[in-house]
Amino acid sequence: MIVKLKILVLFVLTLASYQVNAQQQITGTIKDQITGSPIIGATIVGDKAGVANSDAQGRFSLSISNGNTSLTVSYVGYQSQRIQLDSRTHYEIGLIAQEGALEEVVVIGYGTSKKSDITGSVSSLNEKDFNKGANISAEQLIAGKVSGVQVVQSSGEPGGGISVNVRGVGSVNAGNSPLYVVDGFPIDNSATVGGTGANFTGMKSARNPLNAINPNDIASIEVLKDASATAIYGSRGANGVVIITTKRGKTGGLNVNYDAYYGAQNIQRDINILSTQQYKDVINGLIDAGEGTESQRIGDIVEGTDWLSKMYSKKAPVQNHNLSFSGGNENTRYHTSLNYFGQDGLLINSDNKRYSARVNLEHTAGNFKLGTNITSSYIKDNYVANGMDLNERAGIIYAAIAYDPTLPIYNADGTYKLSPDMNIDNPLAIANGKMSQSNLYRTLGTIYGEMNFLEDFTAKLNVGADISNQRRDTYVDRQTIEGRANGGIASILHGTSTSYLAEFTVGYKKKIDIHDLNFLVGVTGQQFNDISSSSQGSGFSSDATGTNNMGLADPTKFIVSSGRTRNSLLSYLGRANYNLYDKYLFTASLRIDGSSRFGTNNRFGVFPSFAFGWKLEEEEFIKELGLFNTLKLRTSWGRTGNQEIGNYQSISTYAGGQKAVIGSGQVSTTTPSRIANPNLKWETSEQLNFGLDYGFMSNRISGSVDVFYKDTKDMLLNLAVPRTTGFSTMMTNVGAVRNSGIEFLMNTQNVKGPFNWETTWNFAWLKNLVKDLGSNTIIYNGSAGGTSNVSIIKVGEPIYSFFGYEIDGIWQKGDDFSTTKDAVVAGDFKYRDINGDMIVNADDRVVLGNSFPKYTASMTNNFDYKGFNLNIFIDGVFGVSMLNNNLVDTYFPANLKRNRLADPMLNRWTVDNPSNVYPSFVNPLKQGKKEVNSYTVENASYVRLNTVKLGYTIPLQNTKYVKGVNLYVVGQNLAIITDYTGYDPSINPNGSGARIDWNAYPTARTFMLGINLNL
Repeated sequence: MIVKLKILVLFVLTLASYQVNAQQQITGTIKDQITGSPIIGATIVGDKAGVANSDAQGRFSLSISNGNTSLTVSYVGYQSQRIQLDSRTHYEIGLIAQEGALEEVVVIGYGTSKKSDITGSVSSLNEKDFNKGANISAEQLIAGKVSGVQVVQSSGEPGGGISVNVRGVGSVNAGNSPLYVVDGFPIDNSATVGGTGANFTGMKSARNPLNAINPNDIASIEVLKDASATAIYGSRGANGVVIITTKRGKTGGLNVNYDAYYGAQNIQRDINILSTQQYKDVINGLIDAGEGTESQRIGDIVEGTDWLSKMYSKKAPVQNHNLSFSGGNENTRYHTSLNYFGQDGLLINSDNKRYSARVNLEHTAGNFKLGTNITSSYIKDNYVANGMDLNERAGIIYAAIAYDPTLPIYNADGTYKLSPDMNIDNPLAIANGKMSQSNLYRTLGTIYGEMNFLEDFTAKLNVGADISNQRRDTYVDRQTIEGRANGGIASILHGTSTSYLAEFTVGYKKKIDIHDLNFLVGVTGQQFNDISSSSQGSGFSSDATGTNNMGLADPTKFIVSSGRTRNSLLSYLGRANYNLYDKYLFTASLRIDGSSRFGTNNRFGVFPSFAFGWKLEEEEFIKELGLFNTLKLRTSWGRTGNQEIGNYQSISTYAGGQKAVIGSGQVSTTTPSRIANPNLKWETSEQLNFGLDYGFMSNRISGSVDVFYKDTKDMLLNLAVPRTTGFSTMMTNVGAVRNSGIEFLMNTQNVKGPFNWETTWNFAWLKNLVKDLGSNTIIYNGSAGGTSNVSIIKVGEPIYSFFGYEIDGIWQKGDDFSTTKDAVVAGDFKYRDINGDMIVNADDRVVLGNSFPKYTASMTNNFDYKGFNLNIFIDGVFGVSMLNNNLVDTYFPANLKRNRLADPMLNRWTVDNPSNVYPSFVNPLKQGKKEVNSYTVENASYVRLNTVKLGYTIPLQNTKYVKGVNLYVVGQNLAIITDYTGYDPSINPNGSGARIDWNAYPTARTFMLGINLNL
C-alpha cells in the first residue's frame, strides 16, 4: 500500500512539473511609441491561448503555453502589432497611432460608422474629452465641449435643471431640447412629478431627469447636429440628438476599478447687499432727502443680522464612489457598476443623493448575439424653498436680500422675528419651516438580439422599458406666516412615467470591388404613459405628523386631483450609404413618423435627408501637395420635426368648471378647455449644412468647420381666434424662425514626446432671427414677480429679445428740463425719448439685448509628463444679456424699508454726489415702474476658468493586487471674468425662454481630492 502511495505521489509531482514547464509567464509594458505614455486597456492575445489587458501603467502579465510563438497587441486608435516571442520573459512594446484619428468608430442613429465615412455633422466625445469634476449628469460632461451646443444650468442647486440647445432655438410653444438616446433607447426627459407642493416656492425648471444615469458609466457621447444625422429620428430630431453609450466589457480577465472623490463647495460669487450699518445710513439718508416718512427712521441698533450669510452652508461636501467590474472572453463580455453620489447644497437644508447600479452583458454564439443594458437608480432630494416668487410666498434668497438687517433672528420667546414694515417671512423661518423631499426610482433597460444571415445581412430586435416612480412630500409648518395662518399645509405629489420601446431593423453590408454598400430598414414603436395624483390638506392640530397622516387635516379643506395621459409613435425608417472608391460618400435616409399628438388630417410626417462627402485627400492632385492627411468636404440637406407640445393639443378637451348648486346640493361641472384643430401637425425644420474636415502635419493639427442654415417652419403657436368660438386662442401651425451659424473645431498636438501637450479649440457663431409670426405682430414673453413683458418675439429680431427702455444717465441740476413733459427732477433716471414726443412711455421701448449668445468658445489644454497629467478647461460666452431682477427690486422697491444691493445705494445721486450713473432713489416710481431697461438688462458675457485637474499615476512594481493607482485634485468653477453683477451669468433661473435672473440658487466653487484604483 505504501509503495502504491509513493508511486501516486511521484506521478502527481511529475504531472505538476510538466504543467509548470508547459506554462510561461510573460510580462511587459505597452506605451505610445512617440510620446512614451502608457496605454491603458490594450489587449494582448497569445496566438494559441491567453488574454490580458494593460493596467494604468501600461503593464501586463500573461500566462501562455509553450505552443505560443507570438502575441498580438491592439488598442483603439493604434495600429495592431504582432510580437514574435523569443527567450525573453519581459517585452517593451510601442504602439503607433493610426494615420489620423478618423478611423475612430462613432455611434450614429441605429448603428455605427467610421468617422472617416461620416457625411453629417457629428461631434463625438469619450472619457478623456469629458469635463472633469463633480458632474452629476451627462449634459455636464459635455458643457462647453461641443461647438454649436449650449448647455445652460437653470440652478446651482444639487441636481438642478439643465437646458441644452443644439444650433439655437427655433420653437416657442414646442420643446427646444434635443432627443436623448441611451444605449439605443430614446428617452422621455421630462419630469415625473410636476409642481412643488402647496405654498412651497420652487425653481421654474425641475431637477434634471438625466441625473438618474451615472456619468461614470458613460463611455461616449455623440451629438448629432445637422439634419443628415438627425433625420433618422424624424419627428424628434429637430433640436438635435444626443446619443449616450455606456461602457462595455472587454475581452480579458476580471478588471476591477474603484474611483472616488471628496470635495468641499463654497459660493463662487456672492451678492453684495447693504450691511446693518450701511442700511441704517442709507435709509435715514433717503428720509433726509424726502423719501418715506419720519416714522420710518432707524434709531440705535441693538442686534443686527446678516441674513444672506445665514442661508449658506459653509464648505458643503460633495462625494462620489464608483465601483465597477468588467471583463470577458471571446464569447461573453460584461460590465457592472455600483455608484453613490452625494452633494450638499450651498443653501441650507438642500441636498441630493443618488444610488445606482448597472449591468451590461453581451454574449456571442456563432452568428447570433444577445445582450442587455440595464440601469436602476434611486434619487433622494431635499429642497429648500427658493425661486421666482415674492412676499409671503418668497424663497430664502429673496427674503434674505430684502429683509431688514437691523432685526435679530428671534423674539424673546424664541419665535422668529418678523418685520412690521414688510410682508416677507423671516428667512430662517422659511428655510426651517418649509420642508420638501422627493424620492425617485428609475429603471431603464433594453434587451437586444442580433443575427447575421445570408452572409451580408444582419437582423436586430431591440425592446426596452423606462420606468420612473416619484413621490414628493411638502409640509409648511407653523414657524412660517403661511403655516400659522392655515394650521400647517401638507402636500403629496405622486407620479409614474413609463415608456416602452420595440424596434426591428435589418441591415445589409457588402463591399464589391470599388463599391461599398450599407443599407438599413426598420420599424419602431414607442408608447409613453404618465399617471399623476396629488393630495393637499391643512388645518392640522399639530405639525408632528407632517405629511405622514393626511387624515388629521381639516376634512373640509382637502384638495385631491389625479390625471393620466398617453401618447404613442409608430415609425418606419431607412438609410442607404454608398461609398465609391473610398472617396465619394453618399448618404440618404427617410423616416415616416405617426404620432397620436397630432390632428387626424396630419397624423403622419415624412422626414428625408441627403448628404454627400468627398475625401479630397485621396485625390492625386491633393496628394501631390504633400500637405493634408485628411481633407473631406461634406454637404447635407434634411428635414426633421418637433412634436414636443404635450398631449391632446389637437382635440377638444374638458376641464373642471365652476361649482353649481342644484337643489340643496353642490355639484361639480366640466367645461371645454380647448378648441379642436384636426389639421395640427409637426413643426418642421429644414437644415442645409456645409462642412470641411481637415488634418495636416501627420494630423497633429486637425478639426472641422461647419456652416449651417436651419429654418423652422410651421411653428406651433397659440393663434388668436374669434371670441364667438368661446376661446381666445387655438394651437396652430404658423410662423418661422431661422438659425444660422459657423462652427469651428481644432485639435493640435503641440508637443509630442516624453512631455506631451495637446489643445482643443471650439468656437461657434450663431444668428437667430424670427422670420414669420402669421397674423401675430408681436408676442410678449417672460415674467418674474411684478416684472412682466420682459422679452418679445418679433419678426426681424432674435427670439426672446429683451424689450425695454434706454437710460442715458441721470438728470442733473443744470439740465434743460423743458425738453421733456415728464415730471422729473435732478437725481431721476433720464430715459431716452425714442419717438421725440417729449414723453417716455411704452412707445419708446427698444430691443436691449439677446437671450442667446452670439458667440461661444472654449479651450482645453492637456499636459502629460512622467506620470503627471494636467487638464485645464476654459470656456466663454459672448453677446448675450440677462435681466437681473434683483436689480429691479433695488431700483423699484416695494417699500422703503426693504434692503437692496449695496453698490447703487452707496453711490446714489445726492446734492454732494451728483452721480450720472445711479439715481437718487427718492420717489423711484415717479416716472412709472420701467423695470426692463438698459440698467437691469445686463451684459451676461463671461470668460471662465472652468476646471483644472492635476493627476499623478503612481509607478507600481511587482504588486499582486493593485494594477494601478492614480491620485488627482480638481478645482471647478475657479474664476470668472464678467460685467454681470448677479451670482453667475452662466445660469438661467428662468429655465427656457428669456434669460431672467431672480433669486437664483448660487453656483459653487469646488475643490476635490480623488483616487482611482485599478485592481
